[in-house]
Amino acid sequence: MKKQTKLLSLIAFALILLIGACYPISQEFVSDFDSVYTEKSEPDFDFANPAIRTFYLADTVMVLTDPNVSDTNLEVDFDQILARVRTNMNQAGYTEISNINQATQADYLVLVSVNRADNYFNTWWGGWGGWGGWGGWGWGGCCFFPPVVTTSNIRTGSIIVELLDGKRLAQRNQNIPEVWYGVGSGLFQGNNTNLNNRTLRAIDQMFIQSPYLKR
Repeated sequence: MKKQTKLLSLIAFALILLIGACYPISQEFVSDFDSVYTEKSEPDFDFANPAIRTFYLADTVMVLTDPNVSDTNLEVDFDQILARVRTNMNQAGYTEISNINQATQADYLVLVSVNRADNYFNTWWGGWGGWGGWGGWGWGGCCFFPPVVTTSNIRTGSIIVELLDGKRLAQRNQNIPEVWYGVGSGLFQGNNTNLNNRTLRAIDQMFIQSPYLKR
C-alpha cells in the first residue's frame, strides 16, 4: 500500500507538469516546475524518540527507470546525491554508521533512488473548414487541408529518499517498514550542472520541510 501511495504521488507530479505545459503560465525556467513532497509513512512512529541517533546510508543509488521505456543514463552525479543526503542527515543531528557489518545497529537505514519517465502526448491542428458558397457554386464546405498530428515528449525525473526503521533489519523474512520518504520531481531538461543543482536543492528541501527529523 505504501509503494502504491508513492507511485500515485509520482503520477500526480507528472500530471501537474503535463497540465502546466498546456496553458500559458508565468513560469520562465525549467526549475519553476520543480516540486518536493514529503510524508510520514508510519504516522505512529515516534520521530522525537531521543534514542534515534544513528543512520546507515546505502552506498548505491537505485535506478528505477525501466530500460525498455527510457534511457537509463540519468545524467546526474550519484556521488553528489549521496553526499548531500549524508550532509543533511548529519546536520539534522544523526551520526553515520559507515561499516556495512554494523548496519543492523543503525536506527535508520537510508535508501536513495532516482527515476526518469517519458510522457508522450499527441496534438493535432488543421481539419475541417467550410464556407457558405462562392461564385454561385454553393459549396457547403470541405477539408481545406488534412489534419496534422504531432507527438511530443515531456521528460520528467524524480529523486526519492527513504528512511527505514533500522532496528528491524535483524528480523529476517520480514519487510522493513519505511517510516518517512521524500520525493523531488521536475522536468528533466537542462545540462548536467543544472540537473545536479536542482536535484541537490530538492534533497535539501525535503529536510527543510520535515523539521521533526531533527535531533
